[in-house]
Amino acid sequence: VQPGFTSQQENLDDPKNAYQGSNLLDDVSKVNVVVPQLEEAQQKFKAIEDRLSMMEGGKDPLDLANMCLVPNVMLPPKFKVPDFEKYKGLSCPKNHLIMYNRKMAFFANDDKLMMHCFQDSLTGASLNWYIQLEGSRIRSWRDLANAFIKQYRYNIDMAPDRIQLQNMSQKEGESFRVYAQRWREL
Repeated sequence: VQPGFTSQQENLDDPKNAYQGSNLLDDVSKVNVVVPQLEEAQQKFKAIEDRLSMMEGGKDPLDLANMCLVPNVMLPPKFKVPDFEKYKGLSCPKNHLIMYNRKMAFFANDDKLMMHCFQDSLTGASLNWYIQLEGSRIRSWRDLANAFIKQYRYNIDMAPDRIQLQNMSQKEGESFRVYAQRWREL
């Protein structure tokens, strides 16, 4: 036997290293039982973690699936997002939808594209509203448009009626141009 090496017989003679055949089989069967139990425990632990995360409302902020309202949207070749007037949440949402639909008329049958590009027509609080939407609740362009109108309905209700417009008068010393502008903004 070369220096630094021991023979197999010497290893078997050492009580720490000697295994009888039946003991070795018993140990292997124990390992085979423990491994599936460990895997099952890990799966249960992962499921508990996932449920806890959902209850806490936590989503992985860097998970792209959580960032996109419209997953798997396909942009047409050479598609360029039109320039939209940005909605700030201060005017009639129906008028904004009308103007948006007119600019996107060519793509009106592509729900995913309509939904995806809508964010480009928003700014400020209305863009924050869009970002907070849950994909599980918004499944079509119609769903998104209805949610948008519902969110900004108060702007429709606040629109001046004919009587309010008729009762408005030009102030003393106010130029007609300033008066007309004030009337239009009402």
